[in-house]
Amino acid sequence: MKFKYLYQDKNNQNLEGEIEARDRAEAYTKLRKNGIRPYRVIGNDPWNWRPWAYFIALFLSVSLSIFMWLRFVVFADGISRNRYVISEEEGIEFRRLCQERVDRAPASFRYDVWKGVNLRLEERGLDPIPLPEGLTEDGLPTNLK
Repeated sequence: MKFKYLYQDKNNQNLEGEIEARDRAEAYTKLRKNGIRPYRVIGNDPWNWRPWAYFIALFLSVSLSIFMWLRFVVFADGISRNRYVISEEEGIEFRRLCQERVDRAPASFRYDVWKGVNLRLEERGLDPIPLPEGLTEDGLPTNLK
C-alpha cells in the first residue's frame, strides 16, 4: 500500500513523498530508518481482518461443540441403533457364535462378554442369550455372593 508523507528538511522547507508499506506503522519505521522524520503520514490503513477471523473461528468451534453436545447428549434417546437385516440361517449361526464366545470367555470377563453379545443380538433383532449359570445380574459369580 502506498502512503504519502509530509516532512521538513533542515532548511524548514515542507516536502512530501511516497513510500510503500503494509501499514502506517511500518511506513513510519521505514522513513525513520531512512533518516526522515515525517510530521504526517497520509493514507488509510488496510482493513484488519485478523480479529474477525479469530471471532468467526471461535464462533464456529463453539457452535459445533453445542451442536455435537445436543446431538449426542440431549437427543441421544431419539437415535436408534443400527438394525441389521439378516436371514434366519445367518441369525441361527450368529446366535451360536455368540453363545460360544460367552462360554469360552474367562470367568472374570464372562458377564461383560454376555452383555456385549446381547447388545449385538438385539441390533440384529434376535433374542438375547439367557444369563449364564454361575453369574448374577450384577456380574458377580454366585459362589462369591
